[in-house]
Amino acid sequence: MENTTLTEIVQRQLKSIPKIRSYTCIFLKNKNDYKQHGTGVFVKIESKYFLFTAAHVLDDIEDIFIPLNKGADLLRPGGEIITNHPTTRRENDELDLGILILDELSIQDISNHYSFLESEDIQINHNPSNFLNYLIFGYPSTWSKKSITKKSFHTRPFIHQTKCIKKEDYTKYNRKEFLNLIVEYDRQNTINLKSQSLSFGPNLFGISGCGLWYLNPMDLASNPKLIGIMNEWSIENRNKLFATRIDAYTEMLRNNKIITFTESSLFGFK
Repeated sequence: MENTTLTEIVQRQLKSIPKIRSYTCIFLKNKNDYKQHGTGVFVKIESKYFLFTAAHVLDDIEDIFIPLNKGADLLRPGGEIITNHPTTRRENDELDLGILILDELSIQDISNHYSFLESEDIQINHNPSNFLNYLIFGYPSTWSKKSITKKSFHTRPFIHQTKCIKKEDYTKYNRKEFLNLIVEYDRQNTINLKSQSLSFGPNLFGISGCGLWYLNPMDLASNPKLIGIMNEWSIENRNKLFATRIDAYTEMLRNNKIITFTESSLFGFK
């Protein structure tokens, strides 16, 4: 890693943003005022097409839409929903796992506007590092708005270079290292693509369901790997962001015999 500079990593992360953007959608709630509700990632594993997000986003599936053509069209995604059922309130759910197995009509509409992440760019069994080779890409509610005059919807992505906290610190936040990934939110230094500089970051409500991506510093020619789905920015810990490992998603699908993906060595659903 000593031969890889931080500048090189940042440059590779910036080059990967258009590809990551093509996998990432937003959810709108309420047809009339286009309230931004959450984020999701399109994934293809074997012959199945999925939308990965947080369970609390899909709790309102009957009321949410995906904007197409800058909001001129709204798609209500259809398919089979898989979510975990927390033992307590959803607000205290450390798993918060939401999957939509997309139906054929949704796949056709989505394919005209988005791409699906291929399974080789999913990384299970990830060993987290305390180095700035992680990227979050999502859509905050405060950076999204409907233009009444243009009759369109506009949103600006939140892009944040980050690092994982140390494994021994997970117990401080009541999280399990084999299930969750916890990363830093340095609000003073958030990537601003418009100005090509670092600026003060936004309120993060709305990014739930977006991807946590890992760039291997020893192989900058490779694509960023999806390693987790973001689901919490807690009131108590504003400088930390919480994700569910992507292993939980692939294991949930394996357990339901929907895919035959490689089994995670971290845990399994019995």
